[in-house]
Amino acid sequence: MQAHDDLIYDLGTNQGEDTAFYLAKGFRVVGVEANPVLHAALAARLAEPIASGRLVLLNLGIWSAPGSLTFYANEDNDHWSSFDPAYGTRQGTRYQTLQVPCITVLDLLRRHGMPRYLKIDIEGADRLVLAQLRQLARQPRYISVEEYGVEALHDLAALGYSRFKLLPQGNKSWAEAPQPPREGHYARRWSDGRDSGLFGAELPGEWLDHRAALAAFGSGIRDASGAYIGPAGEWWDIHATR
Repeated sequence: MQAHDDLIYDLGTNQGEDTAFYLAKGFRVVGVEANPVLHAALAARLAEPIASGRLVLLNLGIWSAPGSLTFYANEDNDHWSSFDPAYGTRQGTRYQTLQVPCITVLDLLRRHGMPRYLKIDIEGADRLVLAQLRQLARQPRYISVEEYGVEALHDLAALGYSRFKLLPQGNKSWAEAPQPPREGHYARRWSDGRDSGLFGAELPGEWLDHRAALAAFGSGIRDASGAYIGPAGEWWDIHATR
């Protein structure tokens, strides 16, 4: 499988805040969005990079096997939409069900190549992607997942990732793009709480080894029972590299 240092995958493109940032930095992007309404709006807004070949935008879901699945499109918070009803219908919010075609992340990689950075934010399916990646001899240089418990750190370590950063996603005061840039071109990084922030070599702070990351996770995000102990209303992404 060919690796492409100028390629980023945005799994869970949503309204395209991250994809637009990656494009502005000069990267090619493969974006995957299961919600057909969000996909259509994004395809219209980003018609130019699609036409030029800089963006491949797919209206698909990522799952453990190909096929059509019921998708719970949350009408109150589109970030909560998921193939898992526990995610897509949470807190009594409104939703509609749709049938959406799915592929595996392995099929996606075979079609488009290995990216420099793989962003995974697909409500309830992040762990499925990491499990599939174990079948490959190599993985992306950088990867991120929305934390789903301490198992996320263990799953990343099982793939061979040895350095980690734990970054809050509600308070993104850390997400100021460095200048000169350390990834691609300089692009101003603004955050409205819907984007994922910076990535790769531009992330702030020191990379932690697995033991230090586990300690930080257990003291600031979830305790040994799995209960959330971080700041109220906050959520976290885990970034990893080798």
